[in-house]
Amino acid sequence: MSRLSRALLYLVLAIILLSGSFLVGESAIGVNWGTISFHRLKPSTVVDLLKENKIKRVKLFDADQGALAALMGSGIEVMIGISNEMLAALSSSTDASDLWVRQNVSRYVVKGGADIRFFSFTLPLFLVSVFAFLGLFDFSQEVGMK
Repeated sequence: MSRLSRALLYLVLAIILLSGSFLVGESAIGVNWGTISFHRLKPSTVVDLLKENKIKRVKLFDADQGALAALMGSGIEVMIGISNEMLAALSSSTDASDLWVRQNVSRYVVKGGADIRFFSFTLPLFLVSVFAFLGLFDFSQEVGMK
């Protein structure tokens, strides 16, 4: 495939991907909420800040019990991240994944509870590789090789 053909293919793919975002009638900004910190804010304070700033979606990097409890009744959509380390354990058996859901999610999915919509799996190296392949990310610049 020639360089021009490849560039046109990437352009068409980008237009297709971006055109979907223009069809949405309402957009929302979401934030990542990390909980590993030396000076953590109270989860209720974080939820108040999210609501004051009209943040409608949040991604938790794990099923942090304090954060999930604070998000109950907030109306904020929640995505819970599952780390690569947990993924192996959860995929080993349905009993393991059922137990994890019962211990970490079920108590928050009640009327007036947390609006848990999605689960995500962290595969950042894979995503970086895909973006690099598409020419959207220059890994060598990020690690100071250029």
